[in-house]
Amino acid sequence: MANRKRTTLGVVHVTATPPGWDKGAAGIRAIHKAQGWSDIGYNEIINPNGPPEMGRGKMAIGAHVAGFNSISYGTSMVGGVNASNKPDFNTIRDAQLATLYKRMKELTADFPDIKWCGHRDLSPDKNGNGVIEPFEHIKACPCFDVIPWAAEHGLPVADIKGTWKTITLEPGSAPVLEGPDTRAAYLQRLLTRGGYVLGPIDGIVGRKTTAAITAFQLASGLDQSGEFDAPTVARLRSIFEAKAAA
Repeated sequence: MANRKRTTLGVVHVTATPPGWDKGAAGIRAIHKAQGWSDIGYNEIINPNGPPEMGRGKMAIGAHVAGFNSISYGTSMVGGVNASNKPDFNTIRDAQLATLYKRMKELTADFPDIKWCGHRDLSPDKNGNGVIEPFEHIKACPCFDVIPWAAEHGLPVADIKGTWKTITLEPGSAPVLEGPDTRAAYLQRLLTRGGYVLGPIDGIVGRKTTAAITAFQLASGLDQSGEFDAPTVARLRSIFEAKAAA
């Protein structure tokens, strides 16, 4: 099995195993091998009661985040989904977080160039604004914002912008804060690609944005709700995301 030549990224995961699951690295290995993998994907896991356990190995190239495996160390906390199989950070125990911090600190000493992030922080930036926003996350893993958490604990973090910070989407636009406004800003951007005039892209659905939505709905034969409802969003994305990618 190949080893990493450098380690510049540390990636935090959850295993997405249900509450009460506690079969250790052997159990995760069995799950991953049943999916056709050669071994467990993570370099290590953190079990429900807190103790870490080596997975694929400290220097091994893992299989935990496509496109970054050759430079990254992957550690995963057991848990992450509730009894309904929905992402739920409350399934992660305090002992696991304490161990996570301890291991991140130790690994930072072992790998001086390492920078930390969560799995979802490595999602593609679909709208190209330099910010990884919640609607762009490929998956919820690890169910919390690792970058600000790690920074608060004095650990080095990856240079990835997320919506835990105040951001500006366009020169001269209003700041967009964490929350659903980032989704609205993306949909505003799609409207402007269609030639609809609505003012600054700021994530605020005000009078001009509502008028632009209504005009788009009228042109598309949709109910004129003036809102980013499901049919409107689906139509916007089908037309203007494809056009942007062409």
